[in-house]
Amino acid sequence: MTKHAGLTVANADQLSALLLTGGAFRRCSFDEADLADLNVDEMELEDCTLRKADLSNLICPNLRIADSQVQGACFAGAELPESQFVNSECASANFKGAQLNLSQMVDCDLSLCDFGQANFFSADLSGSRLRAVDLAQTNMDAAKIDRADLSLASLRFKKFRGLELVGIDFTEADLTGCDFTGSVFDDCYFKDAIVTNETLFDGADFRKAFISSSLLVKASLKRAVMTAKQAHYLLFERHGIIIVD
Repeated sequence: MTKHAGLTVANADQLSALLLTGGAFRRCSFDEADLADLNVDEMELEDCTLRKADLSNLICPNLRIADSQVQGACFAGAELPESQFVNSECASANFKGAQLNLSQMVDCDLSLCDFGQANFFSADLSGSRLRAVDLAQTNMDAAKIDRADLSLASLRFKKFRGLELVGIDFTEADLTGCDFTGSVFDDCYFKDAIVTNETLFDGADFRKAFISSSLLVKASLKRAVMTAKQAHYLLFERHGIIIVD
């Protein structure tokens, strides 16, 4: 595959002409480019910039973006199944309604992105930052979120039944109505997480989690497993007890 390097691409016509000789781009600038409604079989972008580029309604079954700057780009309505976003800065990008099933968005900064009505079925979000992202209307079925930063994110009414969840930061996340029945938490943080009586932790294992200042007692904790120290924390928080040594 021909690799284009060091180019500046401004619009879909220019990109389409380049794609005739190859779909690989390295150190190229697509900043603020108008690439809406593009339909391409494959495209690989490495160490490129796509800041505020318009890729809305992009159809690309083989898209790979690595080590790139994608802040504020628009992928609204894009069809990107099995796409790969790796080690890239994508903060405030728009993925509203995008089809990202079976995709990999690994070790990326996805903070403040719009994922409304997006499809993340069986996607891999491992190691990514999703700070302050609203995932309430996003299909997260079978998605992998190990090592993800979900602090301040909304996960309202998402189902995580029977999963082993590793290294996830739920600090100040909205877990209203989430179902964690039978899940195991390994090195997960729940500091100041928002829970309600609709949140289910029945049969969950918290022994390797950090739950201080979480007020998890508002949720259903039937048959949940935790250490004596964790149980004491919850009791003290529930009744406002202050321990002085």
